[in-house]
Amino acid sequence: MKEELFANFKELESDRLVLRQITSQDAAELYEIYSNKEVMLYFDDRGAFESMSEAEEMAKGYEEGLKNKWEIRWGIVLKETGKLIGTCGFHAISDYDKRVEVGYDLNREYWGQKIMTEALSLIFSFAFDVSDVNRIEAFVEPPNTGSRVLLEKLGFTLEGTLRQHEMCRGELIDIQILGLLREDWK
Repeated sequence: MKEELFANFKELESDRLVLRQITSQDAAELYEIYSNKEVMLYFDDRGAFESMSEAEEMAKGYEEGLKNKWEIRWGIVLKETGKLIGTCGFHAISDYDKRVEVGYDLNREYWGQKIMTEALSLIFSFAFDVSDVNRIEAFVEPPNTGSRVLLEKLGFTLEGTLRQHEMCRGELIDIQILGLLREDWK
């Protein structure tokens, strides 16, 4: 499964978007995304970026993740402008369990335009088409209703709440787990 995902990694395209590999050339646009406090509110335990070097490290991490087969992360580019406006992809890839975890983020300026619905649809179809992935998981903080609603519209099922599951912002927080099975996908 994992080998197929990485061996078949490619640009994906829809009417409005191109999803492509992230490179160090994307640091300025990543900084624009990740320096926004609203975007970073639920992005693990990391605060908004305060320096360009953080964005450069993030870009480098995405490149290394793809090269070393740890994670697949696409840059979401708006065709109309050529601007990178977000990222999405898979990590916590388990061959044995035929499972991946999805992660995504979007420049605040583009929220509410169904861009992430479009981008995630592309990567879910990719994963199910090129590999035998059976399950895509997402972990969402309960107050992040926008993310949960997005996932549910894409067919995810809210499976439960993991109480005091992880340390974030100095306290143990609950996390909701959602899952999408191959049989649930369009």
